[in-house]
Amino acid sequence: MKKIVFFLVLMFSVSACVWAQEESEEEFKHQIGFLLGHAHVPSLYAEGKKEWKALPSFTLYYNYWLNEKWAVGLHTDIIIENFVVEKNLVSEEGEAAFLEREKPVAPALMGVYKPGEHFSYLLGLGGEFASGENLFLIRAEVAYAIEMPKEWEFEISLGNDFRWDAYNTINLGFGVSKKL
Repeated sequence: MKKIVFFLVLMFSVSACVWAQEESEEEFKHQIGFLLGHAHVPSLYAEGKKEWKALPSFTLYYNYWLNEKWAVGLHTDIIIENFVVEKNLVSEEGEAAFLEREKPVAPALMGVYKPGEHFSYLLGLGGEFASGENLFLIRAEVAYAIEMPKEWEFEISLGNDFRWDAYNTINLGFGVSKKL
C-alpha cells in the first residue's frame, strides 16, 4: 500500500509541475494517462487446476515526446487483487513452485513509437513488486488512440508482460490521456 501511495503522490507532483509551466502554442511534450482494465493471469484455483483469471487493474503513465513519432515514458500497472501462480521453474525435488502475489505494482520504462495518427507501439523493461519476491519483466504493448477536444485522447491498449522464470500476463485497458 505504501508503494501505491508513494507512486500516486509522485504522479500528482509531476502533473502539478507540468501544469505550472506555461503552455506552448507549438507542440505538446508531456502526456499523462489513466487506464482501467483487466490483467489476464494464469492463476491456480483451490483444486490446483491452472486457469486464466481476469483480475481488475489500472495503469498510470507519463510520456515525454521527443518528436511527433517517438517518446519515452514510465508506465505502471497495478493489479488490485491477490492471486497465486505457478512459477516456470521446477524445484530440485521435481515439484512445481508456487508464487503468491499480493496486489503487485509493475512499473516499466517504455519506448513509444507512433508511426501514424492512431496506433502506438511500446516496448520496455521494468519490474513487478509485491511482498515476497520481486520479478524482472519485459513489456510489449499496442495502443490505439482517438483524439478528443482540448488535447484529450481516448485510448485502448493491449499488452503482454513477460516475467523471467515466473508467469506472463495479458493486459487489456481502456482510458484517457491528456497532452500538456
